[in-house]
Amino acid sequence: MRYSPSQYRSYIRALKRRRRGRRAVPWGFAALLLVFLGAYAVLQASNVPSAHTLGSQESRLEVSPLSEHAEKNNNGPASNPAARNAWEQDFGSLLEKKQITVSAGDTLINILHRAGLASPEAYQVVRELQKSFDPAKLRQGHELTLSFVNNQENNAVFQGLSLRLDVCREVQVTRRVGHGFQVRELAHELRTRPARAEAEITSSLYQAAQAADLPTEALLQVLRAYSYDVDFQRDIRPGDRIEVLYQERVDDRGKVAMTGPVMYAALHTNGRTLRIYRHECEDGGTGFFDGRGKSVQKALMVTPVEGASASSGYGMRKHPILGYNKMHEGLDFAAPSGTPIMAAGDGVVEYAGPRGSYGHYIRIRHPNQYQTVYAHMSGYVEGISRGARVKQGEVIGYVGSTGRSTGPHLHYEVRYAGSPVNPKEIDSPPGRKLEGEELQRFMASKNSLEELYASLGDDKHLARADEDSSGKLAMQ
Repeated sequence: MRYSPSQYRSYIRALKRRRRGRRAVPWGFAALLLVFLGAYAVLQASNVPSAHTLGSQESRLEVSPLSEHAEKNNNGPASNPAARNAWEQDFGSLLEKKQITVSAGDTLINILHRAGLASPEAYQVVRELQKSFDPAKLRQGHELTLSFVNNQENNAVFQGLSLRLDVCREVQVTRRVGHGFQVRELAHELRTRPARAEAEITSSLYQAAQAADLPTEALLQVLRAYSYDVDFQRDIRPGDRIEVLYQERVDDRGKVAMTGPVMYAALHTNGRTLRIYRHECEDGGTGFFDGRGKSVQKALMVTPVEGASASSGYGMRKHPILGYNKMHEGLDFAAPSGTPIMAAGDGVVEYAGPRGSYGHYIRIRHPNQYQTVYAHMSGYVEGISRGARVKQGEVIGYVGSTGRSTGPHLHYEVRYAGSPVNPKEIDSPPGRKLEGEELQRFMASKNSLEELYASLGDDKHLARADEDSSGKLAMQ
């Protein structure tokens, strides 16, 4: 049978259409297969335990509101209801935590890899954490908690991490409900509680304080307060006792984060008892006062270097280098080289520099015609020069052995109207005396501090307290 040219062209077109239809079948099948695989992936993701499958409970972590950073970047529950559920999830017995203390040379990526996270997920966690904390600043000693949840196949699925930056700050990265991670920063509030320490001095006050677990910060406050009246090297004897009431600041885990101010102390020495009380005056000034409301701070300190031993007194002596008797016009305090030296009182620096046999030398002019001298120093604090004003207790230099010296020590002189006087015999008036209503308020506070100290007994760390609105300690 013969076809005309028009019929032949129609036949060819029909044949091409049938061939295109047969080729379209595999492509349609491939599209259906892709849809099926996507649905399967969603079902698998839904197998990870969540608040919907395990039930949610109120979070047990008591923290302050989330940082503004999380809210502004839609990373926190304040701006994302779905994210809020992620923070509130409680997986119960399915949750496992790994406590890690960062070691030298550790990086966050390495820690996550060792914990079993694949690289893509580990880098995703690090990128999210960078919104609140630079992982490059991870340091030895940082505390890290990794959380894992066992899914229906009993596989451990990474849920999040918590990084304790310090006693007050924590950063958390948590898996979102659905996919991805979110970060938030928590601020932990510190609680205040009183603590009591009491010790008998057998060899030195420092060793007694260590035996009584009295923090060094509190001991230094006590030394400064008593340094106007007590020579700790000559006045302290075996059998003397020290009592101290001070504040501690603890975190939400009960760990002591820092030592607060000393509130009360009593030094029983040489047959007398010296009691001091911390008091905040109405004008905002704070200091230590004796039982009659007189400030223990005097115009000049007897001992301007902490922890030093008196190696030579005031008066005639045989000079250790020159070999003949010579007037020693000050006090010598032996201490390790580099020990800080404090200004004995408020004043103006008259001289700071080398001065012959005195070595590195500072002279300060004080009110009421007094001067103090500091010699044989190893160096000066930056800014200490002629004309500089200094405050009592301010560090001005460091113990050394410059000039005519047999070893590291501070040579300390006090001069009145240009003539040397014995620093221990200065009748320096107290800096302040409370009167009227201020004195009555102090007396009430004084009695409260004594009662609080007695109530703590010997078990200082069991009693706790918080500050009330006035800043005073109130027992729980």
